[in-house]
Amino acid sequence: MGGDERGAEVVGELRAFLAFLKNLWGLLAGISIFFPFSSVLLRVIPLTAYGEEGGVFDHLSPALITTVATVVTIFVLLVSFTGRRGFRDPDARRRAVRTAGISFGSGIVLLIVYLILHQVYREYAWDRWGWGSGDPRKLLAEVPLMLTYVGFFTLVTRGFVLLGMLEFFGARKD
Repeated sequence: MGGDERGAEVVGELRAFLAFLKNLWGLLAGISIFFPFSSVLLRVIPLTAYGEEGGVFDHLSPALITTVATVVTIFVLLVSFTGRRGFRDPDARRRAVRTAGISFGSGIVLLIVYLILHQVYREYAWDRWGWGSGDPRKLLAEVPLMLTYVGFFTLVTRGFVLLGMLEFFGARKD
């Protein structure tokens, strides 16, 4: 494949991706990669450093966790979009609806797990477990918190992408 053909293919992929982002679910999928940032700004999901009001993260900073969540959601969006050709098959479309529902449901479960772990860690790490500031054992709580936080946003983004692809390929004939 020559350079001109490869360039045309890349431009075609970019056009298809931008067309995908124009439909409602695609727009939500695109916006959902910024949901981790909104959580930091609006403070709906507790994500603060130790020493701040209700903060528990000592080793892993909220900025690091937000960056990881954003990078993973972008990756999920792009990888899911690359598999778009399979959405022309009616069986794949039915599976995608079920998978989107499972993604949203699993995301909610991970959010609940995150909130429970956060509260348990906040209540017990310092007084009852004796984990002081800088204690490396805190990573035993911070890593699962990060994984559930990232997982929540990733699964919600995946659900939006799948629904966006269903709408996108339901309207397109190519």
